Amino acid sequence: MALKSLSQRRQSSAWAPFSGRRPTSVVARPCAQAQAVQAASPAVAAPAATSPLSQAALRERVSLYNTMSRAKEPFRPRLPDGPVSMYVCGVTVYDFSHIGHARVYVAFDVLLRFLTRACGWPVTYVRNYTDIDDKIIARAQQNGEEPAALTERFIAAFEEDMAALNCLRPSLEPRATAYVGAMISTIQSIIANGHAYPVEGGDVFFDVASLPGYGRLSGRQQEDNRAGERVAVDGRKRSAADFALWKAAKAGEPSWPSPWGPGRPGWHIECSAMIAELMGPVIDIHGGGQDLVFPHHENELAQSQAACGCGHRHGPHEPHGQPSSSAPSPSGDASGSPSASPPAGDFVRYWLHNGFVNVDSEKMSKSLGNFFTIRDVLARYHPLALRWFLVGAQYRAPLNYSDKGLEEASGRLYYVVQARADVAAALLAAGADGERALAEAEAALAPSSSAAAAAAPAAPAAPAAKGKGKGAAPAGPSPGAALLAEALQALADDLNTPAAVGSLSGPLRAINDLLTTKAGRKRPDRLSVLAELHVAMGRVMDLLGMEAPGAGAGAAAAGGEGAAGAAAGGSLAGSLAALEQLLAELRALALVRLGLTEEAVQAAIRERAEARAAKDFARSDAIRLDLDSKGVLLLDTPQGTTWRPGSAAAAE
Repeated sequence: MALKSLSQRRQSSAWAPFSGRRPTSVVARPCAQAQAVQAASPAVAAPAATSPLSQAALRERVSLYNTMSRAKEPFRPRLPDGPVSMYVCGVTVYDFSHIGHARVYVAFDVLLRFLTRACGWPVTYVRNYTDIDDKIIARAQQNGEEPAALTERFIAAFEEDMAALNCLRPSLEPRATAYVGAMISTIQSIIANGHAYPVEGGDVFFDVASLPGYGRLSGRQQEDNRAGERVAVDGRKRSAADFALWKAAKAGEPSWPSPWGPGRPGWHIECSAMIAELMGPVIDIHGGGQDLVFPHHENELAQSQAACGCGHRHGPHEPHGQPSSSAPSPSGDASGSPSASPPAGDFVRYWLHNGFVNVDSEKMSKSLGNFFTIRDVLARYHPLALRWFLVGAQYRAPLNYSDKGLEEASGRLYYVVQARADVAAALLAAGADGERALAEAEAALAPSSSAAAAAAPAAPAAPAAKGKGKGAAPAGPSPGAALLAEALQALADDLNTPAAVGSLSGPLRAINDLLTTKAGRKRPDRLSVLAELHVAMGRVMDLLGMEAPGAGAGAAAAGGEGAAGAAAGGSLAGSLAALEQLLAELRALALVRLGLTEEAVQAAIRERAEARAAKDFARSDAIRLDLDSKGVLLLDTPQGTTWRPGSAAAAE
């Protein structure tokens, strides 16, 4: 049964994520000095490295696509040792979040994990809530409730969705309504610098024509901004492209006092003001969806330039480390050093934007009515299956939403988790030898023993040796080191998550060989290779945000959120239990999609066993084929018959 396109569930309902632990809540608060906030704000810690690549070597490889320069640039944060400052535009909280939102926040969650857990940079990650807006007011009036009650409900729903998707909590989550005073001060500075004007009735507009270079982020020309096309028609404006900084109060709407009369801020001003208040005048990364490039981020850039009083000096963007001679950095550093500031007044060093989620070649959006809420999808697919689907495309590429794509992602995730569970079971069955192999693998992949691997190229993961010297370990990087090097080099290349996921293919083949073939089972280094792959695959899955809670190697080694739980369940037995729990959750949701129950499947398995015992093989085969046609693949093992989602044809 396909999902309905438009969710009818406007009211919050009881709902629990399948897995994941809610991180500790951090409440953002207004304060007078941005520097004090930066010092007090809990940056996401940089835990121990997750790979044999040294952090210094990995940092040198990181490149990100900058929307401003329209090119990949080496990532050089303003402070070489951090904290990296990252602001991502949050949701307008008037409804349940959809898959487009999921893509944004999963993409930047992977970036957060990579920067902290692999590169070792602490990160101050800020994601806001827009809790006052025309859409919020309209929905509250439609529901007959106060806007504050509406926003509280959907903030809670959003947090549940993010926890289900295993997204780490930002350092700060400011709400626009808590920073109206800062927004008023910013507007006053823009007016004083000649870039905005109040009009009769109490509104204030930004004067786009007053700011040379407006449009350079999006590439739009001034003449592109015609009245009625994404800009409101208003005879009080000097130009059709001018946008609202302050909106005069209307009857029955929330309002705040201001020098221009009671009213509320426009949408664009909130991020400019909160970034300046919480993070200072220049940040490293500003992110969001591609749809925010214009008008939101273009207008943010204009406001921040205008507020600092240096808007008249903004010329074309220069790559970092090559500031324009006509626009030296605020510190006067034009030496080309990696940490040089962007052109004067640019408050963002790297603009990052993810691609659209499309449905039938059209952008998924609420305005088109073709969107699927996160909750719609999670009623039928596991959160980690949705996450696998989302990271299956590079974050800047368009992503086409389909049930087929989600089904394939769920099946692939099941296969990886099953392989890892089989490895954990094999190590556990080996007793002390398995535990010792695991301890040695963790030590071998620890940063302290990995300096020599910093420049090691990726290599296939431990194929079985052939011919003379059979059983000897292959030359070159160990299988775990090779996997981690390949995955991290992929993530360092503008967060190439498809290549990082692809790095698991070789290890999965190696696991199959070591567990199922005669030659593989006889290899003298079998346990050590399995243990290395168990550790390395866990860390890769953790960087992608798809490690099962308690599975062990990934989060425990990485530190940070989730580390305590992972360490407690970090034994092989705990790891196996966590992986089996995830498999059970994946099977349960597959039954939901198939319209079957576990009881019905088990009854069919018993009936088939009885037919086989009676040597009625025709009946036995008919039962198996019937289940296969419904998407239930039977697996006969020495311990009995089990099942997994899929079919014999798909498994071949």
